[in-house]
Amino acid sequence: MPEHLTDIEAATLACAALTAWHAISEEGRVRAGDTVVVQGTGGVSLFALQFAKLLGAQVIVTSSSDEKLERAKVLGADFGINYRTNPDWDKAVLAYTHGRGADHIVDLGGGSTLNRSITALKVGGQISIVGLLSGSEVEGFAIVPAILRKAKLQAINVGSREMFERMNRAIELHSLRPVIDRTFPFEQSLDALRYLAKGSTFGKIAIVF
Repeated sequence: MPEHLTDIEAATLACAALTAWHAISEEGRVRAGDTVVVQGTGGVSLFALQFAKLLGAQVIVTSSSDEKLERAKVLGADFGINYRTNPDWDKAVLAYTHGRGADHIVDLGGGSTLNRSITALKVGGQISIVGLLSGSEVEGFAIVPAILRKAKLQAINVGSREMFERMNRAIELHSLRPVIDRTFPFEQSLDALRYLAKGSTFGKIAIVF
């Protein structure tokens, strides 16, 4: 456990943080100057934003909330896209990168986002498939765009102990702090789950025993 973190902050590391680290650093091998797209502002997404910035990348965040996009910019996001008001967010990514496309996309949407992730990708870029927030089936899979872009699709399933230890060393070295949206006492655990179900969180929810 990095010494500068509280117990609540440290509790976020073993799943959400490690998944993001696996996607960004271990499999993604993100480097300084890369462009990374992160979908949403949940726990994994915000860790992915923080790790990508730590490695020197520029980060594009998508969200349905302008308020959350502004908060993501405070964390270091370089550009925000509201996919509710701009459903063609893949075209916005291409415009922002002057037609080049993103080097790496952390896809948490699944069914309804994967095709757009492919079309927003640079030639030879990588998509980390992390979540299934919009379903596990992709209708009309974009095979031709995937071939033209030589897209690399990498499934991410949390990570190993060795990855965890490397991540924690990086977190300690850079004094990185997890984003905690709200903390609930154990007696209000059901309220915490109801709050989570609303889908309005920015970062992690903690339950304190």
